[in-house]
Amino acid sequence: MQDDVWQKYEVLFWVLTGIFVYLFILTIIYLVLKIAFHKKLGGIVLYFSYFFMFPLWFLGEITAYPRRRKMWLIRSELKEGHSYLEEGIGLGTSPILASRIVGAKGRIYALDNHPLQIILLSLRSKIRRIKNIKLILSDAKDTDLEGSSIDTIFICDAFHEFPDKRNTVVELYRILKPVGSLSILEESVRTTINTQKIIESTKLFKLVERDKKFIRFKKNK
Repeated sequence: MQDDVWQKYEVLFWVLTGIFVYLFILTIIYLVLKIAFHKKLGGIVLYFSYFFMFPLWFLGEITAYPRRRKMWLIRSELKEGHSYLEEGIGLGTSPILASRIVGAKGRIYALDNHPLQIILLSLRSKIRRIKNIKLILSDAKDTDLEGSSIDTIFICDAFHEFPDKRNTVVELYRILKPVGSLSILEESVRTTINTQKIIESTKLFKLVERDKKFIRFKKNK
């Protein structure tokens, strides 16, 4: 009788055991990274979500996303020779595409507070022999870049996750050139509206373009 019960629930047992071991290993990795890197990392829930969604996320990045991302970069007024900053780089697809647009004379700054994202983009850049990408492990509100040095800032599906949004906007204003462009692509209409309200509340930027999930700003003089 006990053998029958075991056979009935054996698959479920091993599935739950696998999930537990997986979470335990991720927790250990996360704690090691927290100790190894002194700068603030993303929350552990966000960290876990990256790993659970990674296969589907990666598939999307290498299929439909590159074509769409390039379109958004062009709408962000990114051109050859520009200096470009992306905050919240994900798997690094946008910085790689941006590096091709700006060319050898341009400069790409890719910022994220998750070391694994930085490591992944570093590997992807080396495989493609891209030399104009500088990686920044930091919080969104602390870029450590020179004032009025960036032509185009692009944030893709990340602004709503920034913990200190207002000071992030202040920092983006500081580093953006007077004629530069700040573009944000969000995951939904609701988050796009909320993001627009937050940015406009600082009175530092004016809206110049908007559709359902994409908004672009210029600096107020």
